[in-house]
Amino acid sequence: MFNKIIRYTFIVFGLVVLWASTSRKVMQFISEKRDGVKWWCGYPMTHGDLISMSYLDFVKKLNPEPIPRVFKRPSYNGIKNTVLYLHGDSFTRHLNDTDFAGLYSFNYIDRNHGSIYHLDTTKRNILIIQVSERYLQFYYNGLQIFDEFHDTALNRNVVTFRYPQAHTNPQYAALLNIPVDYFFNKVINQNLQCNLFNYNFIIPVFEYKAALNYYIFNRASGDVVISKDKKFLFLKETVSHDDLGSSYKPINPDEITHLVDNFNTIYDHYISKGFSEVYLSVIPNAATIMQPEGYNNMIPLLQNDPGLKIKVIDTYAAFKHSSEVLYLPGDTHWNIKGLQLWLDLVNEKLAH
Repeated sequence: MFNKIIRYTFIVFGLVVLWASTSRKVMQFISEKRDGVKWWCGYPMTHGDLISMSYLDFVKKLNPEPIPRVFKRPSYNGIKNTVLYLHGDSFTRHLNDTDFAGLYSFNYIDRNHGSIYHLDTTKRNILIIQVSERYLQFYYNGLQIFDEFHDTALNRNVVTFRYPQAHTNPQYAALLNIPVDYFFNKVINQNLQCNLFNYNFIIPVFEYKAALNYYIFNRASGDVVISKDKKFLFLKETVSHDDLGSSYKPINPDEITHLVDNFNTIYDHYISKGFSEVYLSVIPNAATIMQPEGYNNMIPLLQNDPGLKIKVIDTYAAFKHSSEVLYLPGDTHWNIKGLQLWLDLVNEKLAH
C-alpha cells in the first residue's frame, strides 16, 4: 500500500510539473514568484540568459560590465502623425515612443500575448513585424498572427491559420481547432530544468559542474554552446543542423516559398485593414553574424525573394557590414549598439 501511495504521488507530481512547464501563463507566474534571493528562488539572470543557463558567471570575458542603456534620440522636426504598431518579441519589448521618430502614438504588441487595434484613419498607421531569426519559421510557418493581432470588429476565433507540419499533424490540429502552441512548448526542456532543479540552494553544484565542463572539456552546459573564437555563447538550437531556428540547418526552397506566401498573405491582410505600410524586420541570430561560416542564408533568401510583397527593414545587411560588436557575449540578445543600429534603420523609414 505504501509503495502504491509513493508511486502515485510521483506520477501526479510529474504530471503537474509537466503541465506547468508546458503552460506559458503558469511559467510566467512561477518566474515572477521565484524572482528573488531566497533558497527557493531561481538562479538570477544578472549577466545574461545564456550565462545563467550555463552557470558561467565566473567567466569574466563572457559577462563584461554592462553599458548604460542610453539611446540616441531621433532628430525629427516634422509633423508627428504616425501611429506605430510594433509586433515583436524580447528584442524590442522594452522600447518606448520616444525612441522613434515622428510618432503620434506607439503600440507594442507582444507576440506571446497578442492585442487588438482600431485604426485612426486620420493618421499614418504603420505596422512593423519584428521577429528574431530563430523564431522565424517556428512562428511564421503559420498565420496565427491573425488570431493574436486583429481589429476590434473581428471575432478572433473565426480565423483559421496553417499549422507547421514539423510540430503537429495539421489534420488533427484542424480537427481539434486548437492552436499548436497549446500542445507544444519550444522551451519545455528549460522550463522542466527550472521547475525541478533551478533553485538557489543547489546552484553551487551546477556551478562546479559548469567549471569542469568549461576548463577541462572546453564546452558549456545544457543548451548553450561556446563560439569557435571562445568569445561568445550561443543558444544550442541556433547552431545545430536540424533545428528550425538554426543558422546552419539546410534550407529547402519550398520552405522559403512557404514563408513568402505567408508574409504576402499577412501583408495583404493588414493593408486591406487600413495600415499605410507593413514592414518585416528579422533580427539575425548572434551566430549568423558572429560566426557566419556555413550560414544557411535564411534571411537574405527570404528578404530578396522577388515574390515578396512586404517591405523589409534589412537588419541582416546592416549587421553583416558593421564593424561593431552588436551582440552581448553571454546573452541571446543584441547589445546597446545593435539596438541603436536597428532603431536608426526603423527611424529612417518612419521619417519619410
